[in-house]
Amino acid sequence: MTDPLPDTTYRSPQDLLGAVPYLLGYHPVDEVVAVYLGADHRILAVAAEPIRFSAETLSEHLMLRAPAEPCAQVAVIGYGPPAMRPTLATMGRIIDLFLPLHTLLWVTGSRCVCLLDGCLCPASRGIDINPAINPVAAQLTVDGIVALPSRQALTTLVAPDLVSQAETEAALAVPAPDVTATRLLDDVRATAKKGQRLTPEQLAPLTLALTHHDALETAWDAVCACMWQRDLWLDVTRRVPDRYVTGPATLAAWCAWLRNEHALATVACKLAIHQGPGDRLTRLVTSVVRTHIPSHRLRRSATH
Repeated sequence: MTDPLPDTTYRSPQDLLGAVPYLLGYHPVDEVVAVYLGADHRILAVAAEPIRFSAETLSEHLMLRAPAEPCAQVAVIGYGPPAMRPTLATMGRIIDLFLPLHTLLWVTGSRCVCLLDGCLCPASRGIDINPAINPVAAQLTVDGIVALPSRQALTTLVAPDLVSQAETEAALAVPAPDVTATRLLDDVRATAKKGQRLTPEQLAPLTLALTHHDALETAWDAVCACMWQRDLWLDVTRRVPDRYVTGPATLAAWCAWLRNEHALATVACKLAIHQGPGDRLTRLVTSVVRTHIPSHRLRRSATH
């Protein structure tokens, strides 16, 4: 799956609320979400910002993240307690100066209210929402798109596994057979594609190989949007000692970006550059992820 957005069309507030968590990659809490719509109400992109800034700053951030593809309207949704309602109302007035505001929704608990003046949509009187019976959410789930419980849950996907890190450290102390990086990477991918987890003895030479630019670039060139590659590079990221995390986290970020899991890609990039500026490929991947450009606009094939 490389492009979940083109077939997602907004027809009602319920459609929008059902789609957002799956297009973000997680269920938002205490955040403001912008959904950028085409002229045909197709969802072009989504972006989210935590509610810890002023209405002016939040509006600026969300407008800067509007997609390059012609955007006709924007829907803004605030998720949070009653205290955020004035901020959301101010944001609606500011954003409408730059892009026509299609709707302005406030979600608190299981209730959604439209705050857009003069709007006659069902949410203008308030509606109850139940994600468990939302048809759009159900379809996106069938399509293989994941919605984690929260933004925090994203960090868990790349959080270090201390036990596995110690096992990898021990394996690194044992001399490994002398094999080429290409052969090593082929063996690793073959193992992962069969659904098998790498052993510490497989992981140790891979850990060392990914500290070299040529091997990292070779691995990057073969990354695709397949679920087994997502599982592989996230698992490697969690299991390598911290000083070796840049390479695997770069590959995990690239795979997530190819799958349009932009929130996960961002978290992985932050981890990749945490140890320093890193390899130039890491800087390139980080730059691409920060643009929030959907992967279907990449000229090279995203599947292998």
